[in-house]
Amino acid sequence: MVKFWSEVPLARAREMLADVATWAWVALWTIVASRLYGTLAGFAEAGRALRRGGVGIEAAGADLGRSLAGVPLIGEQAGSLARSAFGTAGEPFVYVGEQLEQLLLIIAALLGLLVLAVTLIPWLTRYVPWRARRLAHLRAAHRVIRVAPRDVPQSAIQRQLASRALHRLTYGELLEHSPDPFGDFARGRYDRLARAELASVGLRP
Repeated sequence: MVKFWSEVPLARAREMLADVATWAWVALWTIVASRLYGTLAGFAEAGRALRRGGVGIEAAGADLGRSLAGVPLIGEQAGSLARSAFGTAGEPFVYVGEQLEQLLLIIAALLGLLVLAVTLIPWLTRYVPWRARRLAHLRAAHRVIRVAPRDVPQSAIQRQLASRALHRLTYGELLEHSPDPFGDFARGRYDRLARAELASVGLRP
């Protein structure tokens, strides 16, 4: 069975709370950044309107050119002149409209990404390494203590756990599980020290 959380209730509650808070934080700021992008991208409609105006001017020149083309003698020249004049007038509107639309979309995307970076990177750079370490230690300890041993007496495993607790844990952590850690070890009472070692890696006895 794949383990995602510690077996010790307090440690499991802390890990689950951190997981839920992280997902909520990421979801919140993803929504905020998405709404911000949508709002700012809406201003790109000004560029689209400008571009549509330019296209409309060019289309009007084309229509006028076709109408004038039927006029005897001067029709063809007049139609060509109208298309050219309206096309020249509409071209700046099309160009500026396209550039304005692209600029506003780029600004909207950059601001949305900036909001995500400022709010998520500091949080995730602390949460992800901490969570990865907790998960790695939990799974490694479960394998070493529960899965790997074959034909090893439980008393021998408890002695090794107690020895590891004495050499690795702080005095404060030892006293949380035993009022006399050294005395327990010297008398062969390994159960409380073994529990301290197991609890430190998120496992129950």
